[in-house]
Amino acid sequence: DAAVWCGRARSVICRSIEASLSGLSPSHPSRRFSNSTVEEDTALVKKWCAYGAEGCDTTAWKTVLALVDNFVRLRRRGGEKKYFLQEEFQSVDVWGVPSSLAVILLSLWVHNTLTPHWGQIVDGGRSLSKALWGIIEFRFYHPLKDIVLDLLNRRPRMLDAYALLNEETSLDNMLKDMGLGDGTAASRAEAIAGASRLYEEELRSGALRGFFRGRMLRLLLIQVQQLKAGLLKAMDSIDDLVDSNRLNVQLLASIPAVLIVYFGTKLFFQSLFSLRTRELKFMPQVHSEMNEYLNKMDRCLLLANHETDRIAIQTADADIPEKRSQPSLNATASLFLQKHDLGEFMLFVHSYLYLLDYGSPPFPSRACDSIHASFQDMLLQGGLSTKRQLDLLTLVKSKHMALLKSI
Repeated sequence: DAAVWCGRARSVICRSIEASLSGLSPSHPSRRFSNSTVEEDTALVKKWCAYGAEGCDTTAWKTVLALVDNFVRLRRRGGEKKYFLQEEFQSVDVWGVPSSLAVILLSLWVHNTLTPHWGQIVDGGRSLSKALWGIIEFRFYHPLKDIVLDLLNRRPRMLDAYALLNEETSLDNMLKDMGLGDGTAASRAEAIAGASRLYEEELRSGALRGFFRGRMLRLLLIQVQQLKAGLLKAMDSIDDLVDSNRLNVQLLASIPAVLIVYFGTKLFFQSLFSLRTRELKFMPQVHSEMNEYLNKMDRCLLLANHETDRIAIQTADADIPEKRSQPSLNATASLFLQKHDLGEFMLFVHSYLYLLDYGSPPFPSRACDSIHASFQDMLLQGGLSTKRQLDLLTLVKSKHMALLKSI
């Protein structure tokens, strides 16, 4: 029994390795840091799978283990793609000298070239970090901080209310000492008008005489104090105007930050999807391709019932009533996906879920889980009729269209 089990396990491993290498050309290297080709490794694995003495040496076991470890690198689609010729370069040996020696020499050249300029590189990095922090502080931190302070009414005002009150009180007292007004805010306007008439009289009677008597100096000081109080009052009005529109200004200042975050997030998720799938596609294009797979599933389910329609037409044209009332076994069987239709349908499901999984994020994980659950319901073990599967596929399409909101 143990030998039978070992033979079956070897057979499963052999078929898995052959399937993983089927997308590569026979002369292509099958593993990293190895000169063996796909054809050589496939032949060695077949000998190992035969469970004979010829394929059970140390080399065969190491090859099989390396190929099994190599499963992690394989992709469900496009796994044979290479970037920057990395793997091809690592598998080339010139006159018996491994290509890793060229990598070491290149690293040494880069080190010797950058060492004299390392201080400048460090200074440039620090300057760049300061510039980035300045952008973050000016475009993100300060606008957000000001908006929060405005909402909490904790922003300090430009003018202190006590300063304006103090200057107005001082003006009222100076006018009262001149015999104008009673020193209150109610009589301030009348007192200021009276001070202006006295100032005009002093000018008509002679400016020098007024200076020697002292009244001209007191009137000038009253006008200076009036000017100070008027400026502070105007500043208080400006402060009220700025305070009432400060939140609007901060919201306008935060628009560049919102645009940077919005487009930066889209660019990040687009780059993440391209790195995952190793294909340069925009998310709307991916969504359109996924919609095409759903349409192909719909077509597959609709065409799976063409035998049922033909049998139903033949039964309707029959003259025997008993044949009309008794459903045909073939018609009942054709209500479900057959083997060839099921294989094609699962291929479309796999292609759709491949893009769905790698598109999350930006696709919401909850929506992706819901679509996965719908496909699981569509492929219940007991079997659903194609009509019910079409109804579930319509539900999947509605969920799929909702994914547009996230891109």
